[in-house]
Amino acid sequence: MLPNKCSIRKGDKDCVNPPEYVITVVSNNDEFMIGITCEKHKESVSLKISSLQNDGKIPKGTVKFENLKSVQTDCIRGDPDDLIQL
Repeated sequence: MLPNKCSIRKGDKDCVNPPEYVITVVSNNDEFMIGITCEKHKESVSLKISSLQNDGKIPKGTVKFENLKSVQTDCIRGDPDDLIQL
């Protein structure tokens, strides 16, 4: 399960937008999940990740933004109201 809102925080305020992307870094055939973000914060997240990579806090590699998708299985029942939020 993922949070129902973007993981970006500016100052003391959390972003209230729903997440649209899973952010990962692909480095040396490994993929590391960094967080989730909305479309509004995609560019600022990309810049921050580049800065953290230069500081050695996040592995150097390709930053990947993957669209979130709704999943429904026999164990996970989809609720039509959940799809509206996505």
